[in-house]
Amino acid sequence: METFKQTAVNRRVGGTKPASFSLVKALSGMREATFRASESRQRFVLTARELVTLGKLINAWKDVVGLQLAAKTCPTRLIKGRLYLAVADSQWMQTLVFLKARIIEKLNGLFPEMKISEVIGKPGAIPPEVEKMVKEATWPDWQTEDEVPMAELKDQELSEQMRRCQQKLNARLKGLEERGYQLCVLCRAAVTRSKNGVCAMCVYKTREDKLLKTRVLVSEMPWLTFEEICEFESGLTIVEFEAIRAELLDESLNLIQELAADLSLSYDEETAARMRKEMVRSMMLFSGCMPDEVDFEHLHTQEVPDERWHAYLAIKPGEPEC
Repeated sequence: METFKQTAVNRRVGGTKPASFSLVKALSGMREATFRASESRQRFVLTARELVTLGKLINAWKDVVGLQLAAKTCPTRLIKGRLYLAVADSQWMQTLVFLKARIIEKLNGLFPEMKISEVIGKPGAIPPEVEKMVKEATWPDWQTEDEVPMAELKDQELSEQMRRCQQKLNARLKGLEERGYQLCVLCRAAVTRSKNGVCAMCVYKTREDKLLKTRVLVSEMPWLTFEEICEFESGLTIVEFEAIRAELLDESLNLIQELAADLSLSYDEETAARMRKEMVRSMMLFSGCMPDEVDFEHLHTQEVPDERWHAYLAIKPGEPEC
């Protein structure tokens, strides 16, 4: 039975790591190559089961042999315990000879079901996607990072763990910077590659804040046009403006319907006045007119956002029907 420690090592080394996009592309490229080669009967086509096995090996390869050797070698096929590798040049072929026993031991510890007994290197090109995977896995060594001064804690073990975490974080950030990333200038929490140094979450939040301000502005002054709103909030699009107006109009129409239902049950002047006021607001949102241009005595059905308004306005004291 596999021990807890060995299980943890397997997970850390690569036995259960998810497949990256680069790995999927690399396997796809290998399968296409074997299809082309099979037409001239030079090789067999990789089966689905072999692709899964090969994917596990490639995914864990850099952890088994180290980043330097992983950049120059790549598993290509496993046949009856024999693992075939593509090797970039003769120099690395010689290096591989001295490391075969150790590689076999590590692989069998990680994938005992594969029962690997031999590693055979052959000259061949390393797939670009595999090279990319190895390059992406190259990170600054956190142990070489300067220790960050921190307040001493009574718990020395906890204090040491916090120092290590800070060193690892600094190494991680350095590696991200080497790949063109930087900490967001606003939140200092997420990383980004944008030209202005602002992460996607902060861009979204900033945009939402602007739209909320615009919504409040339109709600308070529903007669404002798009051009007038843009004087207060630059960068607003006509689609966003119309969406805000449509949302506010929908809320206003729902409120009018609720007020009319209350009037139909029990009429009172205060509720009736509030309903008419909300109707004026709806008309401004609907047509962009000014408040003094709304005339309830000469409303046409096609000019109002809800044809039931005529019935709502006809409700009188003692006539609770709508």
